[in-house]
This record gives sequence, C-alpha cells and structure tokens, in this order.
Amino acid sequence: MQAAERVLKTSGVGTGSARLISGTTQWHTELEAKLARFFGRERALVFSSGYLANLGALSALSRSGDLIILDKLCHASLIDAAHLAGATVRVYPHLNLDYLEKILKAAEGKKTFIVTDSVFSMDGDLAPLPELVALKNRYGAYLVIDEAHGTGVFGKTGRGVSEHFGVFNEIDVHIGTLSKSVGSFGGFVTGKSELVDYLINHARTFIFETSLPAPICAAAIEGLNLIEHEPKLREQLWSNVKRLREELKKIGAPILPSESPIIPVVFGDEKRTIQAAEFLLGHGFLIPAVRYPTVPKGKARLRITVSANHSSIEIDRLTQAFKQLLSHAD
Repeated sequence: MQAAERVLKTSGVGTGSARLISGTTQWHTELEAKLARFFGRERALVFSSGYLANLGALSALSRSGDLIILDKLCHASLIDAAHLAGATVRVYPHLNLDYLEKILKAAEGKKTFIVTDSVFSMDGDLAPLPELVALKNRYGAYLVIDEAHGTGVFGKTGRGVSEHFGVFNEIDVHIGTLSKSVGSFGGFVTGKSELVDYLINHARTFIFETSLPAPICAAAIEGLNLIEHEPKLREQLWSNVKRLREELKKIGAPILPSESPIIPVVFGDEKRTIQAAEFLLGHGFLIPAVRYPTVPKGKARLRITVSANHSSIEIDRLTQAFKQLLSHAD
C-alpha cells in the first residue's frame, strides 16, 4: 500500500492510454523487468488482468487449423481464449492423461497446445505437470500453464507448481496473475524475447487495452519483493493449511483432498451450501457459496482460501464454527 501511495502522489491514477501509445510508464517497465528476473526468463509482458493475459496470449499464438487441448476444469478465461483463437478445441476429462494422449496421437502433425491451470481453482488439486511435459515432448506439442494460484505459493522460490515439480524450464508459455499472492492487480506472460515481441504485436488484449495504473504496478513490484525476500511467509502459509485441513478432517467436514491452500468443503445441495455460508458469515467468516455454473450441478461448495496472515486463533474459531454447522445438519 505504501508503494502504491508513493507513486499515486507523483503519477496519479490512470494512464489514459494503451501501452503502445502513451500508457507505458517507468513502473510498467520496472514491473516487467522484475517479473523476468523473478522467474528467470528473458522477458515478461504485463496485461491489465489475468483474464486478459490468458485471452491475449492463447488467441495470439494459435489460429485456425491448430489444436488446443484443455483440461475440463480449466479456468473460464482459458476456455474463452481457446474458442476466441478459432482453433479446434478438444477437452479431456479432468486429469485423465490416457484420454489426453489419445487426442495427441490422433492429432500428430498438427500444431498443438496443451493448456492447463497449475492449481485448479475450485478443487484445489494440481495439474500433473511432469506427465504433461513428457506428453508434450513425445508428441511435439506446446505446454501452456496458468499459474494464477501457484505463483508465490509453490516451489522453493515461489515460482509456482512448475518449480515445485522441477519442470519449470520445460514450460513453453507461462501465464500468471498479480491479483492473488502478489496482492495487486493485473496479469503477465513470461518467456523468451521472441515470445514477448510476438505478443506485443499480436495480442489484442495487450494492444487495445488501457494499461494498468502506475500505482498498481508499484504495488505489484513490492508484492514480488515480499515473495522473494520473505520465504517465512510461505512457510507460515503451509503451516496454516496443514493445521486447518487436519482440524476439519477431525470433525468430519466434507473436504476434498486438495494439495493447495484452496480447501473446498462440498455440501452438494445449493440451498444447504448457501445456508452454510450465511451461518459462517454470522460467525465472522466470509466464505461465499460456490454454485452452478461455476461448479457442476450437485457439487455446490464452500471454498476456503488460507493465507499466511491467518492466526492460530482464527483457524481454531473457524474449526469450531464448522463443528457447530455440521452438528446442526445432524
């Protein structure tokens, strides 16, 4: 906040222009340089949101005649991007690599993109990136991942799930957001210089969109600094995740076996889920009900998102609130 406030006083709020006109400030340039250094890439390109980064990158890189293959639970922005590109779109059942390989075999000779979230936002599980890397190498495909929920959370240095699995350098197109662990706003793509140059000239959501406010860029730089220089925050996050997950299991909460700070509590029935959200709000916890069409019918849930700032007292209070909630259901 202090970083944003300092820039706000000198640069104001909006830039009033797209990046290629007069909307690039020193803060946009510094943020892109910071992202490139943080991820160990040649270049980075900042978009005005994570949604626009997905839309712009995928639609620019593929075209009619190409093939885009998506996991069924990919984020809506990736699905929209695939259809916007005009390429052939195929969807494989969630994490079903045998089905994915059948599609790849049938498509040999086509320019093919395997597209996935690294952390699936509604289930909290991880994409099997080592296996996806093996498949993309076997069939000559490109692997595009959205690290929206992985950046800052996974990996020794916080680079994401690809770092966690040791396949960071095998990812062809790395997309992320600045609105989750970074604590600001915006999206980005990192990669080789040729990739970034191509996107600058072909990604319509970059070319024709007003650029991020400079204070937002300054806040993002500071957020990346915290991720880079305060690893204890990541350690505290995982300690909190482990504690809450264990406590919820003890009381029999219907949680999914996620591998991330996203802990879904699945009630199934929408009315019951809404009532649960209202009950928890009355006890001081904002955990909105997630329903169709965000999740399939019959899979309504509460999605708990744990942070490093949550205290042991708050975790215990939430556990007790769930205990009361579940006892009322009985």
